[in-house]
Amino acid sequence: MRRAFTLIELLVVMAIVAVVLGILLPAVGSARLQAKVLTVNAELRDIGLALEAYSLDHEDRYPPVRVDCMLGGHFYQLPCELTDAGYLPKPPPGTFLSAGIEDRFNPGYTYKYRSVDTLIYNRTTVVPDGACLWVPNGFADNEQTEGQTYSSLRDSPVSWVLYSQGPNYDDRRMREMQYPVPRSTWYNSQSKQGVIVRMRLRNGNQIGSFDSSKG
Repeated sequence: MRRAFTLIELLVVMAIVAVVLGILLPAVGSARLQAKVLTVNAELRDIGLALEAYSLDHEDRYPPVRVDCMLGGHFYQLPCELTDAGYLPKPPPGTFLSAGIEDRFNPGYTYKYRSVDTLIYNRTTVVPDGACLWVPNGFADNEQTEGQTYSSLRDSPVSWVLYSQGPNYDDRRMREMQYPVPRSTWYNSQSKQGVIVRMRLRNGNQIGSFDSSKG
């Protein structure tokens, strides 16, 4: 006849299972986060290729930046020019999305696109030199705490920036640090915080948090 487990034995087994889960769950969560970050980096790379293809077809120009107060948090959406020309998939019907690619860390919104030069405000107002980027002095090799705001593609060290809000996004902190160009605002795998960034420098090189996403 088989002996049933005693209450003490069941409690011991439950305690062992709880300890094992306590060890495994953080590791599983960390691995899932890392996989998500890698996927975002891959999608930003593909969008960067679309931007460069657009530039080749439009005399080295990039799409304008858009800020639309009527769409709430849909600031700096991916350029609809990339969608209209077939470089990016079209958004689902009945949404405010400009492209069929959502920020995996901010569902319901596209990844963000920032550049310099032309800004389109509230869909109709075109502001020449209205799109700006703050770039630290010495960026990208010797970043300083002081910097400069650029509004001309000819002068800016950075041509464009693509970014995801990333995990644990803190809008107030990011604004104070004048994101998304400074490295200090980029995603850090140790703190698990910061924007996930890909940008094109004026010399044609592309850099971003993907360089250190495994660090």
